[in-house]
Amino acid sequence: MKIITRNFLLVAVLLSLSNLASALDDRLVGNWQGQRNKDGKCSYMAWTMKRSLDGKFEIAFYKNPEKTQLLNEERGQWETKGDKISLTTEGVPTPDVYTYTFTDNDTVHVSAIERDPSADCMADYEFTDHRVKP
Repeated sequence: MKIITRNFLLVAVLLSLSNLASALDDRLVGNWQGQRNKDGKCSYMAWTMKRSLDGKFEIAFYKNPEKTQLLNEERGQWETKGDKISLTTEGVPTPDVYTYTFTDNDTVHVSAIERDPSADCMADYEFTDHRVKP
């Protein structure tokens, strides 16, 4: 009986780990940077983003392209499903959802499709993130 219980628990753990792994597109893991278009639908901002394999993210927003004037920092969880990425920020009840398409291994085009009502911009907008090489 102990062996059956142990094997059952082992299978359950492995299945939950594989589900977590399949919910993250590991091509998005790492350090990225991007910015909104200065002439776009939303106010300009630049950012740096770190996405981890454990599903956590950290992002810093800046007022200027040089990234010397910090606006805000956020942390939360991220996951992917198909061509969509969801970012759930700590303290915000609704995730922001984007579609994404890789241009190459270090460049991803992103389009906002759903956002929390407290977001700074409710318009649909697009941007391109670039991987930050170490």
